[in-house]
Amino acid sequence: MPVESSVESPAGEIARAVVLAERMIGKAMDRALAVLGTSAAQRPVLEALWDVGETSPAELAKAARVEGPPMSRMLKRMERAGLIKRREDPKDGRRQLVSLTPKGERLREYLPGVADGVMTKALVRLDPDRLSRLRVDLAALIQAFEEAARHRP
Repeated sequence: MPVESSVESPAGEIARAVVLAERMIGKAMDRALAVLGTSAAQRPVLEALWDVGETSPAELAKAARVEGPPMSRMLKRMERAGLIKRREDPKDGRRQLVSLTPKGERLREYLPGVADGVMTKALVRLDPDRLSRLRVDLAALIQAFEEAARHRP
């Protein structure tokens, strides 16, 4: 789905295209991941738990780069789906700890392959030169935003 030209600035057009691409990737990932009982939005949470192990919701939100209220809702959905469990922190009864269930742990075997398959299926439509340029351009865009984030106005 090409991004239509408008009177928008080049920066606005690029921002809109990146957001649209993210949404379309999310939709395709959600369709593919539904068979595993998870979603694209839950992927960063699962990956963070695979990396850090049992942790507090606040630390998990930081590791997964998910905001507080959305994280709380996501953890409720993941708990209902049997992917995570929560328990009281034995050192501090006011805190909870989040960990993976065996079902959540098993997704480590399948989720990366499913996600890779979704991306490969879409990217195969691009010729090799265009795909190579896209990789370089996306890396440059990410670097530019990282640098901009370090330099506050």
